[in-house]
Amino acid sequence: MATSCPGRTFPLPAVGVRIPDIVIPPVLKAFKSLSTIGAFMLSYHRETGTEETVRSSGNPLRGHTGTTITEYISKALEYSREYSHPACIEADHVSVTASPEVAIKRIAAGGHSLEPISRNEADASLSYVEAELREASKAGGLDIVTIDTCDLIDHRVDHMEPGDVEAIYEERVGEDARALESVYGGGKFRVLSGGRLIELKLGREELVRLAAKYWLSLEYAERVYRLASEVLGKPFLLEVAFDETPRPTEPVELAFYLSELARRGVYPDYIAPNIGFEKREDYRGRLEDLRETLSKLSAIAWSMGSMLSIHSGSGHNPYSDKGPLVWETVREATGGLVKYKVSGVYIQLLLEVMSRFPKGSKPRRLYEEIYDYVLKTVERYVKERSGLYSKGLEEMVRRYREASRPYDPRADFFRHYFFLFQAAVDAEGRRWLREEVLQLYLSDWELRREYEREAYMLTSRLVKKLGLEGNLSFVTGG
Repeated sequence: MATSCPGRTFPLPAVGVRIPDIVIPPVLKAFKSLSTIGAFMLSYHRETGTEETVRSSGNPLRGHTGTTITEYISKALEYSREYSHPACIEADHVSVTASPEVAIKRIAAGGHSLEPISRNEADASLSYVEAELREASKAGGLDIVTIDTCDLIDHRVDHMEPGDVEAIYEERVGEDARALESVYGGGKFRVLSGGRLIELKLGREELVRLAAKYWLSLEYAERVYRLASEVLGKPFLLEVAFDETPRPTEPVELAFYLSELARRGVYPDYIAPNIGFEKREDYRGRLEDLRETLSKLSAIAWSMGSMLSIHSGSGHNPYSDKGPLVWETVREATGGLVKYKVSGVYIQLLLEVMSRFPKGSKPRRLYEEIYDYVLKTVERYVKERSGLYSKGLEEMVRRYREASRPYDPRADFFRHYFFLFQAAVDAEGRRWLREEVLQLYLSDWELRREYEREAYMLTSRLVKKLGLEGNLSFVTGG
């Protein structure tokens, strides 16, 4: 069983292990050297899936890393024992979503839908969530479960007239409206942040907007939580993510969301709002604004029994972190009491390392093969307006062709869509490119040595700049 993770809220890094045999060893070595306990995770539905789903060739984008739930959990536990260092096992983004394509387009190229998915789609998704959780339980268990019901947020209400919002509110909230309005009759939240009192106003019009916008998301978050509690049959740390949205979360939205989860008997250990970070992009705003945002959101989360969790934590490339002084600002604004997530950057780093090998070498040849496959696939999406097509992807491909920099590992389309190589399936259902990368990595000592060195350094920077070094002592009280 996955029992080495403390059963209470604590600050930690969380790392996506898209190819476990490549990513876990250097990360775990860095964690051990820094007396840090972290989480190993994959996003359910899109990055990982059940063995049956991943091994079939029906939809290779469901579990697109080719790494099953069973594999990443068993490998994490195996390496944790081998290196004699504890690790938390996390199910990231246990999502209620219509399809992996919907989720991927939402995060890769800004393809957000303003309208929530239907109840029928949500209910169908729950049956797959149950299968995923059952496999996780059988494979060794979970220490952390992150629930994601972003696809049930109704963003249309932010652009509607009050009368139209009221109609949605009455339809969704129904008989609960009177109780809801009674609870928030005071019209404000008060939170202490940095020695000053923050007052968040919540008049009836704002209450109606927030309830109409988040009601379905809250309902299904509770349903996934109840399902996970039943299936796993043991305590776990709970995170709720509502970060994958078209715009940053307002302080009053975070307060309302946490308050409504509590009214449903759901008390997240971690909460992940949208703080303005974008996937695989450096933070482009002012550090003063980021500090102010995080200070407020962290204070709200703490006042309501949760710790802030930050998603989309990696930047433009494996060496930019999230931009100059961003990680240090996160540490300062939260007092180091934060959970911080990165995932694809470790495979992005592997591909950058492979790209630096001499032309004609095995790592460079395989890198070019991967690059050609990804480019060909996204160009087909653009030409046919199919698959993961979006206007954002079309613009990325156009910019690459105009730049005339072949095999550039930092081209936008490649940074955002390199994951497609792991979803490449041949006629026999074999994920041939993923297998070739793993075989090369395990057999090429020079490639493995260089990657392990770089991955160790990346992990060390992440942990130290965020102030998470020595969190193992924080947990144990040593």
